[in-house]
Amino acid sequence: MSFILQDKPVLMYDSIFKAIIANENDTRILDYILSDILEEKVHVIEFVPTELKVRRKSERVKVTDLIVEANTGKHILVELNSNFSSSTKVRNLSYYASYYSQIIERGYNYNEELDTVLINLNKESKEELAKRNYLITCVEDKSIYTKTFRIINVNLVKYKELWYDECIKGNKEHIHLVMLNANMDEIEELSKRDKVVKEYEERMLTLTKDGVVINHLSYEEEEEKLRRSEIHEARDEGIAERNNEIAINLLKMNMSIKDIEKATGLSEKAINRLKKNI
Repeated sequence: MSFILQDKPVLMYDSIFKAIIANENDTRILDYILSDILEEKVHVIEFVPTELKVRRKSERVKVTDLIVEANTGKHILVELNSNFSSSTKVRNLSYYASYYSQIIERGYNYNEELDTVLINLNKESKEELAKRNYLITCVEDKSIYTKTFRIINVNLVKYKELWYDECIKGNKEHIHLVMLNANMDEIEELSKRDKVVKEYEERMLTLTKDGVVINHLSYEEEEEKLRRSEIHEARDEGIAERNNEIAINLLKMNMSIKDIEKATGLSEKAINRLKKNI
């Protein structure tokens, strides 16, 4: 068995994550992972369509939007982010809030029955805790504003550190989270003790056999690609912000919408939105 993922955790690769974990045609593995994180048995009932949302294509990288149902019948809106880092924290929260508002617009009511969760799968965290749950709370008395808007940071590195030896010994608690940060040799060992990990391994081997993994970027190449994408995104955001400033100044000078379009590259809709805010 020889392929590029042998020594790297499979979750490092966005295309592999989406092909195996975030698979709309078969959510069994994802159901187990989400149930472990949310600490209640859930199953995916809907993948939120991509046309619902995005301001920039880069916001879709390693993000999966879901609606899951708990055994109680309660629906939970989940944004699953498999590329979390401290540098993307604010951007992810911004997208999450936008995602929540758009779901509400689709027909869900404003009430305490609707639970929403942003799950960040962190592969590089040095935090002491394996999982951190965040709620909106009062600074003064720590009272909770709402329990329906949560953020969960899952430290896969810490889960592996704390539970890997126990999983190898036969304790299957959190084995599916350990699996996400395991290389192929470790997955092979874990698969002997759990049917879900075994299925995960078999899907990975099938992808490898079909050439999906072999022909994909190496871990180092993908890391470099992501780094370049972040630089490109930062540059684009800077350009967009500057164009907005220019458009506002030109609007104040009573320049026509068409001329502002030509000068800034902004759409008529975007310019009119700026105009309303002046």
